[in-house]
Amino acid sequence: MKSLSGYNDYVNTTRGWLKRYNQFAITVENMRDEIAANKKIMEADVSAPCAKYGDEPGGGTSELNTVEAAATRHEYLNQRIAEAQSTIDEIERILRTINRTIDGLPKDDGKLIRDHYIDRKSWRDISNEVYLTEKWARDRGNKAVKEMAKMIFGIKAMPPDQQSLFIFSI
Repeated sequence: MKSLSGYNDYVNTTRGWLKRYNQFAITVENMRDEIAANKKIMEADVSAPCAKYGDEPGGGTSELNTVEAAATRHEYLNQRIAEAQSTIDEIERILRTINRTIDGLPKDDGKLIRDHYIDRKSWRDISNEVYLTEKWARDRGNKAVKEMAKMIFGIKAMPPDQQSLFIFSI
């Protein structure tokens, strides 16, 4: 992840995570399928060494025997599985963070965030559902994203002029 340095970076990162929420969930499922497929390949890849008969001298060949080739394939597949699992763990951590943070918002704000970013409803459609203006829905949603950034990243996600107030109010 790139280094975040300013207040807007944290808000933009939060907004980006929200916009990619559904993509994150799909990525996790696809990677789980890839892990399962790689494990099946390894289970089916049972190679037994074959006996070598003939006049050829043993050793010195650059080719791998069947056991060595299977071990190399398994090593490669295990590496792919470990990388996929690491990615899954990171994405799931982000998804848990988003869910926990949305749950920490006031109920109406959480609904705005879920409706707009996760369910992909327009601000206009959301405003019609709650019988308020589109501007109100958008402004309230933007405020909720800023609150989420504070919950996710802490004091560094607060505007600089509010950071000192936060420290003294503790």
